[in-house]
Amino acid sequence: MYPEALSVVLVSASPAIIDLVRNACANGASSAIQFAAAADAGAAQQYISDLDGVVVVLDCEGSAPTAEYLRQFVSEDAVAPVIVLTRDFSPDVELEMMQAGAAEVLPATQLNYGTLRRALRYALDRHAMRRKLARLTPFDPVSGLMTQSMFWEILGLAVRRGQRNRDFFSVLLIDFDWSDLPSDIADQAVPMLFKRFAERIKAVMRASDTVAKFDKSQIVVLAESMPRVEDVQVVAAKILSDITAPSAYRDRYVTVKAAIGIAIYPTSGTTPEDLMVRAGDALATSMERSTNRFAFG
Repeated sequence: MYPEALSVVLVSASPAIIDLVRNACANGASSAIQFAAAADAGAAQQYISDLDGVVVVLDCEGSAPTAEYLRQFVSEDAVAPVIVLTRDFSPDVELEMMQAGAAEVLPATQLNYGTLRRALRYALDRHAMRRKLARLTPFDPVSGLMTQSMFWEILGLAVRRGQRNRDFFSVLLIDFDWSDLPSDIADQAVPMLFKRFAERIKAVMRASDTVAKFDKSQIVVLAESMPRVEDVQVVAAKILSDITAPSAYRDRYVTVKAAIGIAIYPTSGTTPEDLMVRAGDALATSMERSTNRFAFG
């Protein structure tokens, strides 16, 4: 259910569009929609955390908004939904924007207080439903990996089993550095490469191990019955070797760097939360290295 207070963070460089949306938000002191304008995604984030019932309104600045531009503002863990404001509305544009993650598409010519308020409420309801479904869905639709919520459940079971049987197991938190990808293909290449790396990691691990998508573009591995540090080192080195090998994308080969943070139960921690904190700390350490980019926490 949407909150009583509604807020708009407009991303636009057009004074005319800023005035248009600001005026649409105004409807008397008691029921006015809170308004803030930002020049880009970075500036918008500064407002989002301070407002209630916030929706990003994205001005695509032209007659042909692109999905690539929209994806800068849309992600699975995005706090606020996005409404696209377009100058020239068409069913094809609407379909493209909705498929890219927009909650709603509004023609600028139809914008007023009533249409904006209805769109904000719809966007917030749709966003809340997406987040709820994401928590209930066991597998990520893009990579095919288990979701983070499911991983926490399995990690909790592994801890209880370790306490009961005095077993050792390892958690490997893997992060990717996409900065070396050419800028003209980065947006399209990252999802495909992430899925490819997920498949490579699953091929390295045993069938009994758990491989899941974690925060943003991270992958986490639960390797049970792996008590020797030497064995974990071999696995981590193999994963890094497979990930950093050149990957074909379209008509070229690209390379991606990766780093791994490792926690071992019960040495690193005896709760799921402690293990993931230690793995995250080790990951931060390994990312600072130029070689042997894995570390134990």
